[in-house]
Amino acid sequence: MIDGIVRTSIPSILHSMFWFALSQSVDLLVLALGFWYGCRLLSFNEYTMRQFYIVFVGVFLSGQGAAQFFMYTSSITKAVSAGNYMAWVRSLKPIVTETPDNHDKGPSDSPDAMILDNVRFTYPTRPDAKVLGGISMTIQPGEFVAFVGSSGCGKSTMISMLERFYDPSSGSINLGAQNVALLNPRLYRGHTALVQQEPTLYQGTIRENISLGVENAEALTDDMIINACKQANIYSFIESLPEGLNTQCGSRGLSLSGGQRQRIAIARALVRNPDILFLDEATSALDTESEKIVQEALAEAAACGKRITIAVAHRLSTIKDANCIFVFLGGRIVESGTHASLMQKGGIYYQMCQAQSLD
Repeated sequence: MIDGIVRTSIPSILHSMFWFALSQSVDLLVLALGFWYGCRLLSFNEYTMRQFYIVFVGVFLSGQGAAQFFMYTSSITKAVSAGNYMAWVRSLKPIVTETPDNHDKGPSDSPDAMILDNVRFTYPTRPDAKVLGGISMTIQPGEFVAFVGSSGCGKSTMISMLERFYDPSSGSINLGAQNVALLNPRLYRGHTALVQQEPTLYQGTIRENISLGVENAEALTDDMIINACKQANIYSFIESLPEGLNTQCGSRGLSLSGGQRQRIAIARALVRNPDILFLDEATSALDTESEKIVQEALAEAAACGKRITIAVAHRLSTIKDANCIFVFLGGRIVESGTHASLMQKGGIYYQMCQAQSLD
């Protein structure tokens, strides 16, 4: 594997070495050539000494400019590549889009139950591969539910569909009496928040990263940010930093640990006060104590605010307290119930818990 990476890297390395060597040598080459040719002109009395120095200085400065240009050739190549990638991204067409018919249609302000009625789904690029088949469930406001199962069973696809990155191939997803497929996706997503296993942070301060995505960020107060940070169990760490919320996260948040990045992402979701919160392995990078604190805070916030919380988890200890656990297998729900009731059944969920030494 390493040999393959080395082989593919060699052309790029040689390309960079060539332009670096050229940038370092062109200045001296131009200087030497100008000096030689100027002396030749002087020896034949074609130039005066004054003319020689005027032209020589001009040639010297031109050589320096050319050398600096060649120094940036590698950066220019990277910039062109980045520009082409951005143009490609902008050319992509989202599958679910805003239309004139749903321009002003958003979810109601009062919390409603989420009802899935015989939902089926296949990816547009793979119409023959059935991903979800006949999914039906009802999630009441204030409930915390979890999707569990082996990799590839349809859990993350379910989250993507509930976030409206896709619409069902058949069946319906409703919020109360509203069919989600008929709502403006931008307005619908304004009522939701998603925390993924690998959170994305950006160059900027902790405050800016937490405020990211809030529709009216100017109205966001420090108290609201601090409250979200406390719920995510990150405020004590932020408070210990010399610059607090104004601390720089670094590129992609690399100045922070994985657990700190994940808790900041959770705070970013909570500060929006969403009606529906999606957690896709959101606490996987946290230690046991932090995970327990965050889970308790999420459960309390969900119950008090009538928020629907939907979690995808491989580590089953994180969803033991869920109001209902849905076990997926082959794109279908094969078991559902509380942790205690599923353990009593002794089915697939019980076997999964036994594999993780979970009672």
